[in-house]
Amino acid sequence: MKAVEIGDMAKDAAPYAGHAALGMLAFVVGLFLAWLAKRMILRAMRKCRTESTVARFVSQLTYAILLAVTVAVALGAIGVQTASIAAIIGAAGIAIGLSLQSSLSNLASGLLLVTLKPFRAGDYIEGADQAGTVVEVGLFATTLRTIDGKTAVIPNSLLTNGCIVNYSAHPMRRMDLSVSVAYATDLEAAKKVLLDTVSADSRVIAEPGPIVSVNELGDSGIEMGVRFWVNNEDYWPMRFEILGKIKAALDAAGIEIPFPQRVVSIKK
Repeated sequence: MKAVEIGDMAKDAAPYAGHAALGMLAFVVGLFLAWLAKRMILRAMRKCRTESTVARFVSQLTYAILLAVTVAVALGAIGVQTASIAAIIGAAGIAIGLSLQSSLSNLASGLLLVTLKPFRAGDYIEGADQAGTVVEVGLFATTLRTIDGKTAVIPNSLLTNGCIVNYSAHPMRRMDLSVSVAYATDLEAAKKVLLDTVSADSRVIAEPGPIVSVNELGDSGIEMGVRFWVNNEDYWPMRFEILGKIKAALDAAGIEIPFPQRVVSIKK
């Protein structure tokens, strides 16, 4: 009797074992195909010189979609009713979506950043009260390396909902300096000193050339503006050095940089 029962149980279990083996095979094959598709897409986009952030995003998204399809096919091969599972997943997705609105907003903003490309990895940007070099544009956040070596992780929604300034979008950048001289100064002589000092630096771009102007008649002196164009990589080194050169040139020409002062009238 026991042998008969064991035989009947084996016969009943045989179809289930076959379905389980088929489901396992479908999962392994689908997992391999998803991994292979991810690698092929990433390699093809790199050959086309697509930005690394976009290439990684597309490949990871493709892998996630194919993995979800693989799981559904494997469950169907085992004999699980995928329609009911899909309904449960849909209901759970709505609940999760309501509780993760901010995360989904960051995800949507990440898609916009990758698609519209207001900046790329390696650009120096300013946004969401932070400034630094873009390290990576992720699905939910963008990572910056600040000028003082810190790492700033900014949620993507803060970037897309605010103003983004990309300092690396163009190869050249204009430098604006303000220099104050005393009211007794010969303005033409001061302009010549400033213009000669700036023009003598080889990093200053000749066209458009530097400009020196009178910007304002201030409380303590005359505010003069110095404007010229440099390459992006020369901006900060040039700014730090040119201020010292301007100070030395004005001292050599006998042109005074005034201290803050006030005229006081005393009534008896």
